[in-house]
Amino acid sequence: YNEYKSYLRMRSLVCQWQQSLQPGVPLDFITVDPDTHHVYGCHGNTIVKLDYSIPQVLMFHELDEGVTISDVHWLPAHRGLFLVLNASVLAVFYPDDKSMEELVSIEDGVASVAWCPDDGVCVIVSDADRLLLMSEEFELVHSTPAKPTEFGSDVQTQVGWGSKTTQFHGSEGKDAALKPVFAESTPISVMDTRDTGISWRGDGQYFAVTTVDTRDGLDYRTIRVWSREGQLVSTNEPTPGLEETLSWKPSGELIASSSRHLNKHQVIFYERNGLRHGELELTLSNPDTVVSDLLWNCTSSILGVVYEGATSSHIMLYTVSNYKWHLKQHYTYDTSVRMEWDPENEYMFHVSTGDRYIAYLLGTRVLRAPCGTTTLVIDDKQVKVTPMGRMIVPPPMSHAQLVTPSTCNALSCYHDNAYLFCNDRKVYTFEGISNRSGSVVHDNCFELEKEFPLLSFAAIRHFVMISECKAIAICVVNNTDSLLTLEFADKVVSVVSCIQLEDSVMNLATHPSRDLLVLQLFSGGLFKFTEGVLEPWGNSLIEAHECQHFLEMELVEFEGEVVVVGRTPHNHLYMDTRLWSYDCTSFSQTKTHFLITSHTHTLRCVPLNQSSKAARASEGFVDTGIRSVERGSKLVISHGSKVVLQMPRGNLEVVHPRPLLLTHLTALIEDNQFVRVFEEMRKHRVNMNFVYDYNPEKFLVSFPEILAELQPSHLELFLAELCEEDTTLTMYSFITSVSIAPPSKVAVVCARILEVCQTQEEKMKSLLSIMMSCYVKLDDVPEGLRCIKKLHSLYPSESDAAIRYMLILTDDDTLVNKALGTYDLELMLLVAQKTQKDPKEYLMFLQELQSYEEQYRKFKIDEHLGRHVAALTALIGCGEDRFEEACQYVEKHSLHAVALRNYTHGSEQFKTVGKLFAEQLRAKGNHLEAGIMFGQCEDLPQSLDCLRKTSESSLALSLAHQLQLAPGQLSVLAEQLADNLKRSHQWTAAAHLLETYCDNPDEAVEVLCEGALFAEALALVQRKQRVDLVSSTINALQAHVESVVALYGEHISNAVKYSQRIQVVRSRKEAILAGDIDEMEHSDLYSDTTSITAVSASTSSSRRSAKSSKGRRKLERKKYSLKEGSKHEYYALQEAYKNIMMNIKEQSSQIQEMVNILLLQGLTESAAKLNSIAKEAVQAVNLNKDHIWPPKIPEKDDLNEDVSEEPEPISTPPDYTLTYVTPVQFKE
Repeated sequence: YNEYKSYLRMRSLVCQWQQSLQPGVPLDFITVDPDTHHVYGCHGNTIVKLDYSIPQVLMFHELDEGVTISDVHWLPAHRGLFLVLNASVLAVFYPDDKSMEELVSIEDGVASVAWCPDDGVCVIVSDADRLLLMSEEFELVHSTPAKPTEFGSDVQTQVGWGSKTTQFHGSEGKDAALKPVFAESTPISVMDTRDTGISWRGDGQYFAVTTVDTRDGLDYRTIRVWSREGQLVSTNEPTPGLEETLSWKPSGELIASSSRHLNKHQVIFYERNGLRHGELELTLSNPDTVVSDLLWNCTSSILGVVYEGATSSHIMLYTVSNYKWHLKQHYTYDTSVRMEWDPENEYMFHVSTGDRYIAYLLGTRVLRAPCGTTTLVIDDKQVKVTPMGRMIVPPPMSHAQLVTPSTCNALSCYHDNAYLFCNDRKVYTFEGISNRSGSVVHDNCFELEKEFPLLSFAAIRHFVMISECKAIAICVVNNTDSLLTLEFADKVVSVVSCIQLEDSVMNLATHPSRDLLVLQLFSGGLFKFTEGVLEPWGNSLIEAHECQHFLEMELVEFEGEVVVVGRTPHNHLYMDTRLWSYDCTSFSQTKTHFLITSHTHTLRCVPLNQSSKAARASEGFVDTGIRSVERGSKLVISHGSKVVLQMPRGNLEVVHPRPLLLTHLTALIEDNQFVRVFEEMRKHRVNMNFVYDYNPEKFLVSFPEILAELQPSHLELFLAELCEEDTTLTMYSFITSVSIAPPSKVAVVCARILEVCQTQEEKMKSLLSIMMSCYVKLDDVPEGLRCIKKLHSLYPSESDAAIRYMLILTDDDTLVNKALGTYDLELMLLVAQKTQKDPKEYLMFLQELQSYEEQYRKFKIDEHLGRHVAALTALIGCGEDRFEEACQYVEKHSLHAVALRNYTHGSEQFKTVGKLFAEQLRAKGNHLEAGIMFGQCEDLPQSLDCLRKTSESSLALSLAHQLQLAPGQLSVLAEQLADNLKRSHQWTAAAHLLETYCDNPDEAVEVLCEGALFAEALALVQRKQRVDLVSSTINALQAHVESVVALYGEHISNAVKYSQRIQVVRSRKEAILAGDIDEMEHSDLYSDTTSITAVSASTSSSRRSAKSSKGRRKLERKKYSLKEGSKHEYYALQEAYKNIMMNIKEQSSQIQEMVNILLLQGLTESAAKLNSIAKEAVQAVNLNKDHIWPPKIPEKDDLNEDVSEEPEPISTPPDYTLTYVTPVQFKE
């Protein structure tokens, strides 16, 4: 209810659709079948059944003569009409077979009757003032007097404070406090018909009865509240002039009735306990008029007041917000009128006047001027105007009020002029409404020409101005909807053309720039109106089960193509005939975006530069921004970057969605309005980088003008947020930049700003803070400090302010250290004085520095700042006197390489530092680098001592020959080098040293056999003519062959095993991905020791251990585990198979060589065995390769996959097939 109530605060009620027909008799009573939406009416003894959608009279039935229908109600359970005949007989009429069943006869007569909302209980007040309750089966449940003298069960309990007994009663005395509540004489209205009225609460738990009581010869009207069981609950407080009308609000808060006084007519409200709760003063208060009925719609959002007079009748529709009532619509009729709200559609009501039945369908609209920023709200005889572009005035207040003599029923605007079509059939015009304030009287008045046959009941609908003196509207003419073209001239509204339509109009939308008019008819079809002809708007029929009409409809232009956008009562949003959204609560458009609010409490921004054809082909339009809004928010206006929303409690809130705001900023940038750009960005906290990222070239070129117009604080904020990130590619990616930003954005922007600032000599003192920001961004604070010192004599106060500003950008210690790093002690003192530092902290240090000579002072400063390289360079520059201190500094900070670059190669200082460096390298185990460094320092014995521990045999032997070592020493050196080469698997080089320098062929052959270089071993044996070594070599060859045969056999068995296992794993994975089996099904796939607990525990522990480098290496080893049922078993099998293939390929050439040697030595059996196993391994691996990598590889392992992990890459199979090279074959 609250949502409906707030929804109408900024919206006006307009007549959206109207249908009329003549049933043949005036209808005294109306009721609606909610299932079929058929309307039943009665007059005298006649029952009429109507269908307003056709429109047609479906049934016209007369009862027996002498029978008069006193009341009627539709009973869904009986599928019939409940009738009160001759004010005494209760009957049910069945329209299907036109039969009637008389059920109960009330001997005392029926004064009033009412069914509860669930049709479970019927309340009857008899003419003998008895209250009767009957069940839905027409059995008497309860009977009691209708006018009891007690108050009821909810009688107020007085506790003393504020009660009548404690109040002053004047001349009446204390006895006045003892009078009963209803003992006061409250005369009834002179226009009271003395009828009895009944009204139920919406939940069916209580009902109210209004009667005329007589005591002591005095008449007064009383409202009593009864429970569903027939127990009296409360009695209203005495109210003078109370009338017979009664209506309980379905939501239950208020009971409405009317009261007439000498100078006013009111609708008064009571609570359930009988106390008054506000009133509504009616605008019509003629002595000859009466309020014949009060009716709430089904959602309690609209109150209908039916006025009847001697010459005319009126229906007035009111809404309320914050206890203020607003008259939204006013309809006038020539004869008496009967009104009934539709039981399901909150905006539909049915009217019977004279011999005509009329159905009305209302709609809610936010009425806006064409500029899009001015809103208009209809409220009785005034229209409230607020230019939302300049100010936000919450309802029910407004900036201006357009006052008219009668109630406004329809309005339209052209440019900034408003045209109000009022209830008196006149059009009042107001000019320049956005610039008016207070109460405004109309500028012109035009009256509808008298020759036009406009019936009194016909409401002007869809009133739209298409020029300053021409409008179009829809109205019922000769019982059919017609499209009117109205012209305003000489104080008269003349009808230029009247085109009758085949069907009634539900919605009308125009597109001013395209001179386009689109209608939606009651059938749901969309038609465009061109040159007096209706043409279909594409295939525009909406499915009947979806909806037959739009509540709101607008024309929206997407990339030059106009589409119809409409919202249905079910909050479905259609684009032409395509369903776009299921939960749209309101929509609006700007020049660049289309906005939607949804039931998910979001505001969606859709740019209009999208193709509607592409949107139809895909899933719809692309949103550039979705932001959360308060629950129940509705769009009021949207213009530029501003979006006004109305909250459920009625207040207005303004938001600036990022897509609209940034689009607005780009327009300002293109228009060179950089001052406004910076102000908007600062106000809405947009990242300042955007002003540069959108159009870098324009910003750099326009910066002199920006600097001249912009406040320094805005540029300071811009520089504070300046970074290398391109915001048009990251946070504002929905905005396309004009040009690509060059690299090193910060450097380019700061350099340009400094360049422009340095040319502004007359404004230099006001630009110091901006320049300092640039120097800080460029990490060139010393240069900025030098600039401050240079200008300090000219602008001392501004320079001090610039230093303080730099202290904001950095901290005290950093800025003081940067100043000290310039080696300018005066500058350092100038900066330190502006910080929070105690002078004791730096004065002593400055005095100490001043005592040193300049070069050594630089060393001390650099050492204090931790700049060790610069400090060493300065210390070396102090000369040989400081060499020993320099060596100590080098050792302390490991700056040997820096020191060597500063000393001449070959000098004593170079040698001294070089030896220190070599000793450090040797201590770290870097023997090669240490040996080379000792060589540069001409310390050859130390160099050889280091090189003998490396595998660089050539360098070591060359240095040994240079030192002219003895043969014995040379042999020992060769043995050490051979051991080093063996450890690095350089078998050939190690054998060469043992053969050449150690003369030890036995060990050389052993080394070659260890490295499987049997051909070279046999060659060495023959070269040295050592026949005794042949047998040992052949034995080593045969032992190696046996190990290779065993290894290849293992490869063959593993290849078959992996091939079979991976097929099982793949089939299970595919079944789980297809949903054929559960993940825990077929548990026999897991090994006996595998459990889900173990797998999950391993996964969690792996996740924890992955935080350290050691843990990451461990996780990498565990990732490809061949354990059955492990998480990555599929990948592990592929990796293991790939390793087998790589191993066989690497050993193929060695296999060929060994087979040839075996044949050469006559070992045919060993050769054949090795040849056979190698060939078998190649065939087995090639045969099963397609099983490991099938043509279709699963894209990812979904089993037990952690959602936070990236999917593992599929192992790529080797891009080769193994081939077997046949060894030497002997022909027979």
